[in-house]
Amino acid sequence: MQPFLTIESLGKSFGDFTALKEISLSVNKGEFICFLGPSGCGKTTLLRMIAGLEACHQGEIWQDGTRITSLPPEQRDFGIVFQSYALFPNLSVAENIGFGLKNQGQSKREVEKRVNEWLDIIGLPDSGPKFPSQLSGGQQQRVALARALALSPGLLLLDEPLSALDAKVRIRLRETICKLQRKLGITTIMVTHDQEEAMAMADRIVVMNHGHIEQTGTPEDIYKHPASRFVAEFVGAMNFLEGDTNSNNQILLANQTLSLPVAESTARKVILGIRPEDLSFSEGQSALPVSVENLEFQGSFVRAECSPVGWGTERLIKVDVPIHQLAALELEPGSLNQLSLSEKHIHVFPAV
Repeated sequence: MQPFLTIESLGKSFGDFTALKEISLSVNKGEFICFLGPSGCGKTTLLRMIAGLEACHQGEIWQDGTRITSLPPEQRDFGIVFQSYALFPNLSVAENIGFGLKNQGQSKREVEKRVNEWLDIIGLPDSGPKFPSQLSGGQQQRVALARALALSPGLLLLDEPLSALDAKVRIRLRETICKLQRKLGITTIMVTHDQEEAMAMADRIVVMNHGHIEQTGTPEDIYKHPASRFVAEFVGAMNFLEGDTNSNNQILLANQTLSLPVAESTARKVILGIRPEDLSFSEGQSALPVSVENLEFQGSFVRAECSPVGWGTERLIKVDVPIHQLAALELEPGSLNQLSLSEKHIHVFPAV
């Protein structure tokens, strides 16, 4: 199947600052893609270049078989929703949603029909006569979404549309967006710095850092198989422990030999990454002694912060303990315990 959107070797600079370097990406029709990364990584610049709001300095963009690299925004087939809603304050909700339809030359009756349909879809059937200032932030963002989708664009672009909302409204609205996207089958690209948001919403996540793509994959792939230490650290919680390799190219941690595959070119020092939920407290020959420093209640689990006793790193090691196991372990600050590592869940990264 030919990709709906193709980005080839895209580059962008602002003076001496390189915002994007050699970005290549294919997006299939109907996919929900999230650009995820910290502030300044280039994700919003990439979205704006797809929309034609930023000029391309290098590379090509193709949408549905058409080269759109140099086309102005008004000649591109997309709808966009911004973080700031960007509604017209002097127009009613109905007029905001129908603005683009009216400019297309549709009849008053057709515009009114479409607007009422979208008011029902976004759950605001009686809000047409109201003005944006009379709505909550979540309601305004739903109106902005309806305005973008009313024109039936081939591509929906979302620029951190949920970041200005409080937690509960954000969760409800992300569910609304996902349901609409699946119902309409519209190809969607969303920019976010919120890893939980990306994991919950995206078919695929594009993790970006310093103007380049670190990894592209499904949420499960990104979480379970991070391609770099940056991805491992940015997506979810991760413990990092320093290990050594011996003359037989085996990894040693706290004088224990691990049966992990190591490339011949691996340096003497390596960084081992393991997520808190993949650690457990148990007795055993390969268990490592730790002292519990702090316990954080997280609802369905408790996160124990532990310091190694006579081995490893000075960093605290985080261990997630399911709440139903807590009583049997008798954990408390200052207690000594044995920490068990599951080798199949350990990720090996080169030491910096």
